[in-house]
Amino acid sequence: MATTFEDAWSVARDVDGWLLESQGRALFEAAQRVPQGTVAVEIGSHRGKSAVLIAMGLPEGVRLTAVDPFDDPRWGGGPESLDMFRANLEKAGVLDRVDLFRGLSEEASAQWTGLPVGFLWVDGAHDIESTLKDFDGWMPHLSKGAELYVHDAFSAVGTTRAILKRFWFSPTVQYTGCARTLVKFRVQPLTLSQRISSFFGITSRLPFFLRMVAIKVSRRRGLHGLERRFMTVDNEPLI
Repeated sequence: MATTFEDAWSVARDVDGWLLESQGRALFEAAQRVPQGTVAVEIGSHRGKSAVLIAMGLPEGVRLTAVDPFDDPRWGGGPESLDMFRANLEKAGVLDRVDLFRGLSEEASAQWTGLPVGFLWVDGAHDIESTLKDFDGWMPHLSKGAELYVHDAFSAVGTTRAILKRFWFSPTVQYTGCARTLVKFRVQPLTLSQRISSFFGITSRLPFFLRMVAIKVSRRRGLHGLERRFMTVDNEPLI
């Protein structure tokens, strides 16, 4: 019997990480569409929440390469994170479907000699320099029609700036939708009308971005009343 998203989420739900159920579903369904003869790549693995969902969704014979240095304490890194990553994948029964590159995204993309990448999931460091390196390093390896998903888009300032800088009116990267801060793109040559549609799709996320920034600034300054005014629901997630 084929694995369902409900099966995958029941395993991934309790893995430490920052991912909403709707975002997990988007990853799982994107993984199901990865063509034979290509691979999936994720940038930023932490303890395996997204890796479990992607690996469980991949068609038979398609593999995932997980890229993470596992040593940055800002994101909960350290030796225990790598051990937990492997343990969580083993518990999910997907350890043998995942190849690990322990290092930076720019190192992995520079050394890449594998199959074309049919799905790229970017959830690494969120500063603009790192995100641009993720985009620029991996774009040459993406197959025509590949899907590119980015997390913390229109929430983290650096990630948002990188998206605007590279994709706002791109001739080859089309905005196709979002699950809150998970933003979806498809990589293929675009017609002028597709470029215009993609431009307005990205632009439509800017009010959400400004609201997320306002919430974060208010929170950091202890202005909790103002913070709540910017939220659309109580305890609104920022991912």
